Amino acid sequence: MMDRIYILRAESQDAERLTETCKRAFDSDIEIGAPGPGGPPGYDSITWNESRISNKYLEYYKILVGEQIVGGFIAGDRGIGYHVCERIWIDPDFMTQGIGTKVFEWVWEKHPSAELWALGTPEWNTRTNPFYQKIGFVLIGKTHDYPTWTGNYYEKRISAELPRAMVKIGKLHKGHSRVVVEGQVESMMGPRTVLSRKTGEELKVVNAKLTDDTDSIKLVLWNDQIRQVEEGSSIRIENGYVKDYRDELQLGVGDWGLIITLL
Repeated sequence: MMDRIYILRAESQDAERLTETCKRAFDSDIEIGAPGPGGPPGYDSITWNESRISNKYLEYYKILVGEQIVGGFIAGDRGIGYHVCERIWIDPDFMTQGIGTKVFEWVWEKHPSAELWALGTPEWNTRTNPFYQKIGFVLIGKTHDYPTWTGNYYEKRISAELPRAMVKIGKLHKGHSRVVVEGQVESMMGPRTVLSRKTGEELKVVNAKLTDDTDSIKLVLWNDQIRQVEEGSSIRIENGYVKDYRDELQLGVGDWGLIITLL
């Protein structure tokens, strides 16, 4: 069967079948540690998958055995050399047949400029964690963006050097976007409550001090981001942004951003 596996760019007409396989795959996680039925945002939504297929910042692939779609792979990037597996799934009827390994090998070959691949998976998942370790991913941190469970965050270094997308705090500047940066949380002040200028709703905010070997910057955490960070921890931020407020640089974590607590 291995010579009948194909990986092609997904098209809008594939969304229904991709959603079907995605729902079947993630619903089957109840058998390997999931605390309940369900999956990541949009896993059972045709509209969600259509929007990701057409998203210019993502590469959405369909996985086929012969002419049958059996899964999908969504790749994103965080800047030069830093690539992320946003999501991968295989229909349960086609699991444990080597398809996942072949897909990753194809993706790595397809992106020769990648210096690092990263991905996350729930710590309870007894299927994905051993698989990612088997194909060369190394556990480097934990994520807490889902309030009911902790995620394991992995990376696979293709190059010995840090990917060019990762920057030091001393190199951050006003208007810097898609920031990937690491540092230690030296202090946290708050939370305090402020009113949104746009909606008038109450928001909680904490100002933290993030430091590396080059400089420090104020890290502004909002609402649910606050519980994801502890004073004294070392963290990596993906998809951050820098703005200037009252002549002071501030680092924020965007809606598509991620906070990783490093081990």
